[in-house]
Amino acid sequence: MRNTLIRLLPALAVTVGLAIPTLSGCSGSMPAVQIDPTDPDLIVAESLGDTLTLSAFEDAYVAADGDWVSAADDSLGAYEDFLERYVNFRLKVRQARELGLDRDSTIIAEMAEYRDQLARPYFTDQAVLDDIVADLYEKQQEELDVSHLLIRADENASPEDTLLAFNRVIGLRDSINAGSDFEELAFLRSEDPSARRNRGNLGYITGGRMVQGFEDAAYAAAVGEMVGPIRTRFGYHLIKVNDRRPRTAEIRASHILIRVQGETTDDTTAARTTLEELEARIEAGEDFATLARQYSDDVASGRNDGDLGFFGVGRMVQPFNDVVFALENLGDISEIVATRFGFHLIRLEERKELPTYEEALPDLKRLANDLPRTAIRRRQIGEEELEAAGFEFDSSLVDAAIRRFDADSLFLQLRRDGFGDLSDASFATVGDSSYTFDVFRTHLTRSGVRPGADQVAQFHTEMDNYLADQGFNHALSSLEERDPAFRALLGQYVDGVLLFRISEDSVWTPAAQDVEGLRAYHTGREDRYGWPERRRILAFTSPSDSMLTLVSTDLDAGHDAQEILARYEESTLTLRLDTLFIADSTNSPLDAALGLEVDQRSDIVPERSRLAIYYLDAIEAPRLKTFAEARAELVTEYQEVLEGYWVERLRAQYQTTTYPNRIVGAFLVPRTGSITVTGSDTTQMSEQ
Repeated sequence: MRNTLIRLLPALAVTVGLAIPTLSGCSGSMPAVQIDPTDPDLIVAESLGDTLTLSAFEDAYVAADGDWVSAADDSLGAYEDFLERYVNFRLKVRQARELGLDRDSTIIAEMAEYRDQLARPYFTDQAVLDDIVADLYEKQQEELDVSHLLIRADENASPEDTLLAFNRVIGLRDSINAGSDFEELAFLRSEDPSARRNRGNLGYITGGRMVQGFEDAAYAAAVGEMVGPIRTRFGYHLIKVNDRRPRTAEIRASHILIRVQGETTDDTTAARTTLEELEARIEAGEDFATLARQYSDDVASGRNDGDLGFFGVGRMVQPFNDVVFALENLGDISEIVATRFGFHLIRLEERKELPTYEEALPDLKRLANDLPRTAIRRRQIGEEELEAAGFEFDSSLVDAAIRRFDADSLFLQLRRDGFGDLSDASFATVGDSSYTFDVFRTHLTRSGVRPGADQVAQFHTEMDNYLADQGFNHALSSLEERDPAFRALLGQYVDGVLLFRISEDSVWTPAAQDVEGLRAYHTGREDRYGWPERRRILAFTSPSDSMLTLVSTDLDAGHDAQEILARYEESTLTLRLDTLFIADSTNSPLDAALGLEVDQRSDIVPERSRLAIYYLDAIEAPRLKTFAEARAELVTEYQEVLEGYWVERLRAQYQTTTYPNRIVGAFLVPRTGSITVTGSDTTQMSEQ
């Protein structure tokens, strides 16, 4: 509605002249001026040596509102209100800087700490996670039924062993292409142990479930196609895509599990018979959840009515997975399902809707952070940064250092003896930073590296990883220079801290400490601060039910509250007495006192981690608050008064002028033409 009305303004302005009311303080008139209300460089506020343009106003508004689309739907009144508040904010921060608060050592330290906390996750999101998360989300819109055949080859295997594994998988691929059955060869030749059980079929997978090379190859293949060999850290794979389907939403299910208590046929029969009896009882009307609690051998879910929580395709063993996702209606119960864990009855409890990208983002980030591909990408960025920063590496010096140790006990000797006279020698430099052998030894000690079979190769790998980390850190150190968005984000936080500090000094602390000013503000306004009718409650609390039972007896006998408290003062059981006042419901256990008559008590009720008895001591009539009782409210209101005076002084000091009429074009699609503005379009606040 707001945008529709504003688009009519040019025509109205042409015929009658546009006069939009401004804020208080306007006087006089100005000649008509021609302005383009959508010009991003249009000045909407100005102070001494400082201007605020329309585009900067829009950026600030969106930063506060969080979304351009919703900001564009806001009213002109909302824009005008924000303009005044945002200008006030800028003036306060400007004064804080001119007073040198940004050079205060405590604020500088706080800024440095915040910057360090912000930079790494920010840069990791931007440079590492964004692309990975987007790829995961896209893949997770589809599920693939895949089979594979694996011939193992360790990442650090010798060239001879690697070639042997490669030739073996090539031979198997040729056999399949010549007509051999993929599943049969997987059963006979695959070095994935599960192939003896599943004949190479992994069921349905989705993004993030497999190593990246495997996943990328599978998603690039057509149904029925075999691809490979594909190299991963496990070895060489042949991959066959059996089916593709849209992603299935997560479901929540419950089950009853009866394990087989032995290895004989009789043991298996006994377990199945037990579950058949439970199945018959459920069909006769008994509660599934109750039977799960009583009989399920899955202790973790059994104590929770058999509830397994939400899970996606592929998270449960076969054939449990296929059966539970085949259930159609909420409340449907499966036939008895046999898995390697025993026999199950499964009930479908709930289905989720597929999440949007924004809804899935937190889970996708958690998943991505745990995936090896993220660590690999982080290392790549570190290596790219090293190269861009003029990285120099003395490989001859590193080789000389390694030759000082026995190859089979390199790490043991290194921890014991160090690098000797090479400890302070630099083996690498990045810009102005250099890295010594002693610093690297400290890194190895802290990382707890366990020696492998080839310790020399392992040493080189650890050094490469260490240097890549330094490259990543080097990128972090210059993040403000390379990323304007990060610089702006950091600047917003700095401004926020400066605003807090100067507001504390200029308004909050003075308002709280100016007793004379508070009393003067209170005078003549006493009737604004009063208590309604209130119930005075004596609250006895204790962790002990038996203690409060004794208190109940004493109250019923007419004993005074302080007398009761003193009677049990020496008891090993804690008793506490508080006086509370309530006028209406508190949505807490204290509401038990609302129905009491004077000199009546409540029953024993739970109150957080304790128990309580409430005794209605009296009902107080409405009355005005004393100055001391009203002080918290007075301080809050007095702060607003001081804030107003402060803003007026700042606006006068910096000769500040705002142009609320000029934001009529905020968030509109740019258009040609101009608006004739008649009369004053300024609001100037002057010191009173």
